[in-house]
Amino acid sequence: MQSAIEKLRKYREENYRSHDEVIELWKTVLSKHNLSSLGDEKWLVLEQVFKCALHCSQQSIAFECLEQLKKEFKSTSHRVSVLNAMYDESIGDYEKAEQVYSTLLKDNETDATIHKRKICLLKEQNKIRDAINELNTYLELYQVDQEAWGELCELYLLEHDYAKAAFCAEELILINPHNHLNHERYASICYSYDKYEFARAYYFSTIKFNPNNMRALYGILLTSANMKSRSANENSNKIIKEQILQKYKESMPDLLPFVEKTLQNLISS
Repeated sequence: MQSAIEKLRKYREENYRSHDEVIELWKTVLSKHNLSSLGDEKWLVLEQVFKCALHCSQQSIAFECLEQLKKEFKSTSHRVSVLNAMYDESIGDYEKAEQVYSTLLKDNETDATIHKRKICLLKEQNKIRDAINELNTYLELYQVDQEAWGELCELYLLEHDYAKAAFCAEELILINPHNHLNHERYASICYSYDKYEFARAYYFSTIKFNPNNMRALYGILLTSANMKSRSANENSNKIIKEQILQKYKESMPDLLPFVEKTLQNLISS
């Protein structure tokens, strides 16, 4: 059992996600032993297994862990209340989960974890506009949360609101200007609503930070194909084309003839 406990401890300390392995360790080892010898660590293990069980749709295991936690701690415990609401979410009792989250937010309206759980709950019910409103409220409190800005960007894209999605992508670039994925995201959004000059510029900045970003390389060619002043881009397009072909030659040579023909049609179209 000690080996299993050490693995779970390492996963917690490094915030490593290996949900399936945690559940397998529970089934084959941990559930067959008395965890009381772990002292207070027992409760951390149970919470860890509980969350992994929800992720893997193993509600019976989640319920077993939750019951042990509820027996040890009062049902009014903030942490246990959150876990209980998460379980309600997993079995589709959204109304009950929402009541718990709303009550907890009344007690502490700056609780980031509860805000995020409420946003997840709204998404699960496909209440996209409500989730957007909740995220905007959250970002008024936590303006530099990259994950939240990224999530809000994706929700606006689901609503085909490209201007607001672009604003979110701009915020991500301001927060982390050296992340090539942020530049690529903004470029792709600009391309989606015909802002080809901006798209091209940010595809170039993407490959400045990561020359191996294939989406950005293709993006440069696609934006050029849609721009009016294409002659000025011919030289750079040829360079980009050669970069793409070289990468396919190194990694997937079998696709090289098809890719070369596709790129030629794209550039000459």
